[in-house]
Amino acid sequence: MQSSRIYLSRSAFSHNIALFRKLIGSKTKFTAIIKSNAYGHGLLATASIALDAGADYLGVNSLEEAISIRRVFAKATILIMGSIPNLQERKAELADENFWVMVSRVEEMEILAKLSPTPKIHLKVDTGMSRLGIPFQNAEVLAKEISEKKLPLSGIATHFASTEDFTEHSYSMLQLGRFQDTIDTFAKHGFIDLICHCASSASAMLFSEARMDLVRVGISLYGLWPSLETKLSLSLMKKDVGMLKPALSWKTQIQHIQNLNPGTFVGYGSTFKTTHETRLAVVPVGYYEGLDRKLSNHGYMLIHGERAKILGRICMNMSMLDITHIPEAKIGDDVVILGKSGNEVISADDHATWTGTINYEVVTKILGSFPRIIED
Repeated sequence: MQSSRIYLSRSAFSHNIALFRKLIGSKTKFTAIIKSNAYGHGLLATASIALDAGADYLGVNSLEEAISIRRVFAKATILIMGSIPNLQERKAELADENFWVMVSRVEEMEILAKLSPTPKIHLKVDTGMSRLGIPFQNAEVLAKEISEKKLPLSGIATHFASTEDFTEHSYSMLQLGRFQDTIDTFAKHGFIDLICHCASSASAMLFSEARMDLVRVGISLYGLWPSLETKLSLSLMKKDVGMLKPALSWKTQIQHIQNLNPGTFVGYGSTFKTTHETRLAVVPVGYYEGLDRKLSNHGYMLIHGERAKILGRICMNMSMLDITHIPEAKIGDDVVILGKSGNEVISADDHATWTGTINYEVVTKILGSFPRIIED
C-alpha cells in the first residue's frame, strides 16, 4: 500500500478555470499549464480534468511530457514551452500538427519547418527575463531573416520576470511594451496573424492588455495564488477576480503509536526532548516523499480536525507527530498533510511560510509515484 494518497478535486479545477474564463473573455484562449507533473498534481490526471473543464490547450515543459499526453489524448493541442535538447536527433517525434513548439533560435525553426506534418512554431522573445528567447533588440534583423527564408511562424511569445514579486509593475510594463514593439516589427515583415501570448497566472489577473490571444495559467489552475504581492496588487488596483479553490489534498495514515516519558529524545540528532508525558505517532512520509525537512520541529499535520506538531527531524521516509492532545487517534487513522480536517486547514502556502519557499515548490516536490485520485 502506498504511504500517501493525493486527491484531486474536479470541482476545484472547474471553478478555477471558470474564474479565468470570466476574466479573460470569449476571444482569449485558456492554456492549462501542466508541466512538471502538473505542479505535482499528476500529469495525465490533470490533463484529463483540465480538458473536461474546457481548457483550450495544454502547456508542458518537455517533449517527454508532450508525448506522454499524446499517447492518451490524440487530438489535444499541446504547447511545448521548454528548450528541447538534441532537437536534430529528436525531430521526428515532433512531426505533429497539434504540437505548438516554442523556439529561441532560427536554426530550430529551420529543423522544424522540414517536418511533415509540421508542428506550429512559436518564437520566444526575451524582453527582460534573460532566459530563453531571441533578444528583443534583434527583432528587426531576425524578422527579416525569417521572412526571407520563408520559414513558417504561427506564434510569438514572451514571459514576465517579476509580475509576481512586486506591487509596483513598471518592469512588467516595460517588458510588455518591448513585446508589443516586437509584434509590430514582425507584422511589418508580413507576420500579421501570429498567435501572441505572454500572460501567466499573475499577469492574466492583473493586466488586461497582457491577455492577448491566449493566457498560460499554471499555479492558479491548481487553486494557489502566485504570491501575496499578486493579491495585494489586485486590492490596490481595486480588482476582484474571485476566490481560488485549492485542488489538491495530501493524506497519509498513522502507522505506529508510542508513549514517551518526560526527558525522552525524538529522532535523528536528538533535536527534540519531551518535557512531559507525550503520545507520539509515526507517519510513513519524509523528505523522499516530498515533505520539506525544514518542517522538522516546526510544521504540523492534521488528525481528527486537530493540529499535530512535527517532533524531531523529518526522516527520509518517516515523520513523528505529537498526538498527546488527540486521545482518540489510533493506528490507521487518516493524517492530512495538505488539505482540510474538520475546521482546520493546512495549505501549501502554510508550508511555504514555515519553510521559507513558495507554494509552487511545496506541491511540485510531492513524489510523482503516489496515486492521484480524482474526486468530484
